[in-house]
Parts: sequence; C-alpha cells; structure tokens
Amino acid sequence: RNVYKDLRQIELACDSQEDVDSWKASFLRAGVYPEKDQTENEDGAQENTFSMDPQLERQVETIRNLVDSYVGIINKSIRDLMPKTIMHLMINNTKDFIHSELLAYLYSSGDQSSLMEESAEQAQRRDDVLRMYQALREALATIGDISTSTVSTPVPPPVDDTWLQSSSSS
Repeated sequence: RNVYKDLRQIELACDSQEDVDSWKASFLRAGVYPEKDQTENEDGAQENTFSMDPQLERQVETIRNLVDSYVGIINKSIRDLMPKTIMHLMINNTKDFIHSELLAYLYSSGDQSSLMEESAEQAQRRDDVLRMYQALREALATIGDISTSTVSTPVPPPVDDTWLQSSSSS
C-alpha cells in the first residue's frame, strides 16, 4: 500500500552529496521517480533528460552504484598496495646491490681470512664476558646452597602476660 500516495513532494536534508545520491538511488530502486526529469550537468546548466522506461533507469542506477563501489574498492586497494610495493622494490634492489657489488668488492679487496679475524678489543671483551659469566654461575650456586641448607625452627608460642595486667590494676 502506498502511504505517501497523495504527497507530491518529499524534502530531505543530507550532510554530503554522496548521501543525496544514495537516497536518490534508493528511491529509484523502490519505484519512486521524480516528477520532472531535469538534472544539472557539471556546467550548472539545466539539461532535460526524458526516460520512458523506469526499469531501465533503475538498472542504470544500479550499474552506476556497482561501478562506483568497484572504483572505490580499487582505489582503496591501490592506496594500500603502493607503499608496500615501493618498499618491496627498494629492499630487493638494495639486497641485489649488496649481493652483486659489495660482496664482490669485499672478496676482491684482499685476504679473506684477515677480514674474518677477531680484533684485539673484541677478544678482550669476549674474555671479560666469559669471566663474568663464570663468576655469576658460582654466585648462583652459592646462593642455591645457602637456601637449601638453612634450617628454620618454629617460633615459640606467645607468653601469657594477662596476670601482669590484672595485678597492676588492683
């Protein structure tokens, strides 16, 4: 049943043009058509468009909505994938450069065994860390021995001193 049968005009207020377009598309899908088919083209001039078939208009509006949704999804996907693709290309190009150019330069620079030798500072640091590790292991073992060999005795019961208080108050 048609609730708005006698009404010729419906007024809507929307925040954006997208909301207006969405409402218009919803009305067209529901079978509510404008009385005058006048649309403004992008230059601001009135353009008369006469469509004889309302079903065709609904189909066109549905296709337009689907295409707009598809373009929105593609736009979002591209915005998401572009930084990822750029980083992927940068990292792969850097990796290829390191592998081809820098590694070849290192191998051609001279004696490879001298490149792999440990410096005197690193050897001293390694020895210091090993000595500290051994000292900490001994300290943990000592702490473990102390806690396992400690014997605790129960606390004696409290002393009943109520007889002192009763004699001093008399």
